[in-house]
Amino acid sequence: MPSLNEILSMAREAGVNKLRLLYIDLDNVIRGHEAIVDAEKLEDELLSGMTYAAIMQSGFTLFDTVTPGTKFGAQGEVRLVPDLDTFRILPYSRNTAQVIGDFYTPDMKPFEVDPRPLLKKMLEEIDYEIWIGVEPELYFFKADTLPKLEPLDRHLCFSTLGMNMAEYVVNEIMSYAKEMGIDLHHYYPEYGKGQHEFSLKPYHPVKAGDALIMFRELVRAVSRKYNLIASFMPKPATNIPGSGMHIHISLWKDGVNVFYDEKDKYLLSDTAYYFIGGLLHHLEPLMAITAASVNSYKRLIPHNWASAFKCWGPQNREAAVRIPLPDNRNPSKSFNLELKFVDATAQPYLMIGSIIAAGLDGIRRKLDPSEPCLEDPFTYSEDERKAKGWTRYPEFLIDAVRALENDQFFRKVWGDVLIDEYIKIKKYHWYLYHSEVTEFERRYLLEAY
Repeated sequence: MPSLNEILSMAREAGVNKLRLLYIDLDNVIRGHEAIVDAEKLEDELLSGMTYAAIMQSGFTLFDTVTPGTKFGAQGEVRLVPDLDTFRILPYSRNTAQVIGDFYTPDMKPFEVDPRPLLKKMLEEIDYEIWIGVEPELYFFKADTLPKLEPLDRHLCFSTLGMNMAEYVVNEIMSYAKEMGIDLHHYYPEYGKGQHEFSLKPYHPVKAGDALIMFRELVRAVSRKYNLIASFMPKPATNIPGSGMHIHISLWKDGVNVFYDEKDKYLLSDTAYYFIGGLLHHLEPLMAITAASVNSYKRLIPHNWASAFKCWGPQNREAAVRIPLPDNRNPSKSFNLELKFVDATAQPYLMIGSIIAAGLDGIRRKLDPSEPCLEDPFTYSEDERKAKGWTRYPEFLIDAVRALENDQFFRKVWGDVLIDEYIKIKKYHWYLYHSEVTEFERRYLLEAY
């Protein structure tokens, strides 16, 4: 972590006169204030933070309306305290710096509905070193054609044509990411027209969430500069591939990857098997957190390489948990699990913490993940899948939310208040979505009935 003096020195050198103090609410909207500062006042802003109404973290939604039934209202305030480790000079905004904060109560305890400080506290009690890699997919659409979705390019999957056509925006994203200390690992044009994927290098859990937030902000700012909309939405249109955000995870102890066992057929240690067992055991309520929007479930359908069944498999891109082929030069170092049931609507700190908690519960209880799925589970009959325990994902957000509502495990992990507030938000999403009459309904029902 840079010292306060080092931060102030960087800010003076960059001529910083604005500071964006960000927080990520429970609905995964990036919000904040921009303080107008000079070099002398910047120190005060970094140390004192900002006061907010307590309702802003969990009582507000992406619709900018108050969640029905929220326990928070006009009474009560919390303090957003900057985490100096997230201080960055913004290359895409002149004379501007940015920092992510944590909410604390007036007596300086972590605010019970802010997952970021709660995740920090959770990690203090875990006896593993955990590494998280994030792979966000997104579409670049031309802003001036909206509401029609016109992609930036019409490349084939992994085509160098896509690399060349998007080079001007992708190169700027890569350059700015490097300036901001966001470590990118891979980039390529994905399956959809105008769809691209960036892989971030592994980070420790909180820093993985921070890097993702900074990357989202960076990508959207650069895209707007070129009159593009960068959308991480899971399924922007019916007839195009969905965008996921695969999570890669490995656990280490004393410099050893505890997921790896060279003697096992699939290179998995007992610890890894149990971790997978925990993920699959808790999958239904977990998906209310990892696939957090009504739109998420339009991506997670069978036979679409997105995964749709509760199973695991070596090198199987239709499984909920994939065991990727490791680097043959150093397999123990590169070995990890890939989780397919995640997209960018997930609140990153809540999602990462919930995945870790579910997997560790599997290790503690030695949960069996069942047999591996070695091909597309959709090719099996429903009875065959049922016999193997490869059940279908929740098909709608409300199904996953009800599973979370009836679940006790995640209440113990995060507390009743956070889980109850989260459920209220997501039920509100479902209510607004489900009460909307669509063009599909009018097209087929209006005259038929």
